[in-house]
Amino acid sequence: MNDEELLDRIKRLGGGSYQVVGYLRDGTIIGIGDLMFTRAIYIDLDLNGWGKRFCFDDRNRAVEEYAKLQTGDDEPTGWIARR
Repeated sequence: MNDEELLDRIKRLGGGSYQVVGYLRDGTIIGIGDLMFTRAIYIDLDLNGWGKRFCFDDRNRAVEEYAKLQTGDDEPTGWIARR
């Protein structure tokens, strides 16, 4: 499976909740998607799920923080819940 196929499969496994799935420059797969009341950034996505999730009540802030991520060790700011 090539990189694009992997991203597509992960996106489908999210059941429609992942709006965007992509790679960071260090190879970490991240995504962003809407939950019932928040927007979440997912870090360390793979075919088994995600490693970290940061939830934001401000959906625009989530998009801004998503765009700032450079590596899988980076953490967004302004989140209201973390899993």
